[in-house]
Amino acid sequence: MKKIITTISAMSLTLPSGAKNMDEDIAEFITQDDMKVLYASEESFKGSGFIDLTVEKTVLWSRDSDNSGDVTLGDELKYTVKVINLDGFEAANIQLFDLLDSKINLNLGTVAVTQGIVTSGNDFSDPLNVVDVEFGNIAPNWFAQAEFDVTITSLEPGVNVINNSAEVYGPSGSFFISDDPNTPSLDPTRINAYGAIPDIIYANGFEFQGSGAF
Repeated sequence: MKKIITTISAMSLTLPSGAKNMDEDIAEFITQDDMKVLYASEESFKGSGFIDLTVEKTVLWSRDSDNSGDVTLGDELKYTVKVINLDGFEAANIQLFDLLDSKINLNLGTVAVTQGIVTSGNDFSDPLNVVDVEFGNIAPNWFAQAEFDVTITSLEPGVNVINNSAEVYGPSGSFFISDDPNTPSLDPTRINAYGAIPDIIYANGFEFQGSGAF
């Protein structure tokens, strides 16, 4: 898993104990204008003072509203975001922010957490595209979890990919992006949905109706 830390000031790098060269397990700088971006593997973070979190996001097709057998307009999905503290010390002030895909709307009042406070997502006046949770402190080698339901509200004809990543913020500006643990690479959480094929009226007056899927 990769962590990304951004900083304006210069940082010095030292080899961990026992390392012989700067290989893929050792952090390296990539400069972008006046900002330095530090990429590192987990081993580079252990004992370095940085927090070591893993963020997993999964999706479940929870309601087939039209009994079509496919994920289509009006169906509901359930997302689960799990923030795991891999360190042997407490992770303080952990916050989850999730900006939803434009094809879905949050079902307000469905955000449930194992700990902390839901700051956006459960009040009738909250936006329909944001989930914001303050988990607080996560104990060593433990996790905090949030679940919420969404409805598919907008699809183009044919195959649509509903695509989402959650963001997690920790102390000292640490920042993490969620990963789908069911896929081999570090990537967003995706699910395919099928938009209805538009109805077509031919010149002879006959009407062809879209099937709603494939």
